[in-house]
Amino acid sequence: MITNLRADEQHEHPNGKGYVANTARVEPSVYIGPYAVVYGQAELSGRVRVEGTSQVSGHAKLSGDVLVCGNKWIDGNFRADHGVYRVNEKHESKAQRLRPAEDGLLSS
Repeated sequence: MITNLRADEQHEHPNGKGYVANTARVEPSVYIGPYAVVYGQAELSGRVRVEGTSQVSGHAKLSGDVLVCGNKWIDGNFRADHGVYRVNEKHESKAQRLRPAEDGLLSS
């Protein structure tokens, strides 16, 4: 399930059992794996496959032979009609994501 949406704002995609927001357009030919999600105004068509814990959102448009896998997040105005997308370009360790001093989590 897409945790920030109500149950009536999403549905299970018949091809793969992943969750799709009612605002997104996903053709029946597209495979959405059981742990993957599609939301926002995303449009997926053709032989697109979204696998693993991948997420497609925003105004992304995927068609043709596209594979989104691993934990890849695709969003914004991303467009593709072929290719494999599996690695997020930005890698941060837990220490880099959590900045206790800047976030006010350390007492003085």
